[in-house]
Amino acid sequence: MLAMRTYQRGKHVDGCENLAVLEQVGLSRDEVEDMYRVMALASYEDRFMVPGTHREYAENLYDLKGGCGFSFGNGCSDGVGETSLFGGEKRRTIPIREQV
Repeated sequence: MLAMRTYQRGKHVDGCENLAVLEQVGLSRDEVEDMYRVMALASYEDRFMVPGTHREYAENLYDLKGGCGFSFGNGCSDGVGETSLFGGEKRRTIPIREQV
């Protein structure tokens, strides 16, 4: 892939095809163009896969909206826990006074 990137950069930016790079890795110009088409220039159908579903199987999520926010693995809690955001125990904050 690095050889493909170098070849394509030379072709599009520098304006010359660097075939020496392709010879070093044993790839032909056609193989690199196919790789570029598949990896870099995928069509819309190849890039996005939105599975189809039936509306009758969808749940009504309105009741669940906002019911359970971010938690530390303790389910839907009231937000008070023993751990802090950084994984340790909660500590009291100490206000820092400005030195004059």
